[in-house]
Amino acid sequence: METKYIVGVDAGGSKTRLRFADRDGATVKDVTRPAGDWTNADARGKARLVAARIREVDAAPPAAVGIGAHGCDSDAECAELRRAAEAELGVPVAVVNDAFLLCEAAPDGGPCAGLVVGTGSIAVARRGDGTSLYAGGWGWLVGDPGSAWGTVRDAVRALAEAENRTGGAGGDPLLPALLAASGTRSLREVVGLMQRTPAQRWAGWAPVVFDAAESGSAAGLAALRTGAAELVALVGDLAARGAEVRRVVAGGSVIAGRPALAERVAHGLRTRHGLPLTVLDTAPVAGAVHLARRTAPRPR
Repeated sequence: METKYIVGVDAGGSKTRLRFADRDGATVKDVTRPAGDWTNADARGKARLVAARIREVDAAPPAAVGIGAHGCDSDAECAELRRAAEAELGVPVAVVNDAFLLCEAAPDGGPCAGLVVGTGSIAVARRGDGTSLYAGGWGWLVGDPGSAWGTVRDAVRALAEAENRTGGAGGDPLLPALLAASGTRSLREVVGLMQRTPAQRWAGWAPVVFDAAESGSAAGLAALRTGAAELVALVGDLAARGAEVRRVVAGGSVIAGRPALAERVAHGLRTRHGLPLTVLDTAPVAGAVHLARRTAPRPR
């Protein structure tokens, strides 16, 4: 008896979303689980995490699985995870970086750059020969502009620079808001907490930064401008390296939930590169289902 269902997996840095669908792509069940130790796991560990999540819902193996994987930042890494997942599950598997799910979920309109702006950020596109190109995705310490942890990092840096100049944060409304969110008493304590705790924790302060920017916070606005400009630059870097790009499809909790950031990115893409921006209005896991449909063997 042949398996009748397929699975699309959007494996992000903070959560994993699975969509069980029939072979025509119609959704049967959506499941969201914490990502666990996805970021630190090797290919075999990630394959085991995906398999465990699938088996929690249905012990019978699916016909095929499509995975959009946070942290698969090269074709070689995606191929390694594909092989590990196929060995673990015993079924055909397709793996792409999770940013490519955006283009898969919005297939019309020509060659596409995918731009994920959530907990982290990355831009992806393909050359004409199908090889993948990546820009960004370097993590909270040195990259991921516009993302949750990138926005917090840049805003705190702006507050620190203001304190260097004036001996205080100049009455910026972001500072008391951050102190309340973090349970600290000073900017130095905020920085110390950021250094001692996982980035996923303080990435949760991003809404505080965006709200403060809307209230006129200089540090919040600086972080917003920096993030938008660097996201636009990532797409430009891909095009300069030979990517075929006629449009940009963005997704992720930050850009989907913060119109001020999306508007700045859209303006920059249009004026600097002549590219339109679409912010995906459906879950990127829909793109993973499309991958699984293409990968599934034809029923006999």
